[in-house]
Amino acid sequence: MQTSYTLYNTELQLGHIHDTSLRQIDSYLAQGAVGIGVGVVLGTDPARQVVQAGTGAGQGALIMGISVLSQSVEQTSAGLVQYADKESAPIMKKGRVVVTTNDAVVAGAVANFVLANGTFTDAAVATGIEALVLISAKFVTATSAAGLAVIEIK
Repeated sequence: MQTSYTLYNTELQLGHIHDTSLRQIDSYLAQGAVGIGVGVVLGTDPARQVVQAGTGAGQGALIMGISVLSQSVEQTSAGLVQYADKESAPIMKKGRVVVTTNDAVVAGAVANFVLANGTFTDAAVATGIEALVLISAKFVTATSAAGLAVIEIK
């Protein structure tokens, strides 16, 4: 039986909801495989589907949320944890969620999207790094190198 509690989680896990702050999570159908804790864009049917953000120019402007880890998602035989095609995927549009960073980040900095690998960074917008347009996000936690950090989507 747990007899003590901490105010904050000590270990971050990709796609986890970080805390009990105000959040909005909507369900969409995955169009193709959608990873956990990744940026997503609207799919062919924008009212019902999402696609994992790609590596092409302009993807940062299209990201409308981050996929959240669900208790119902299972690991595939290949060892991947992702939402399969046509599977329901929870997408966070507001709130705090754990994502992968491309490099060291500073808490409070604006989160931008790295096209090459689908991660997030606090580096300035430049070739290969795009600003998020449909959502705004800032880092809540810092990292000393590439790894996991919490972003807050507003």
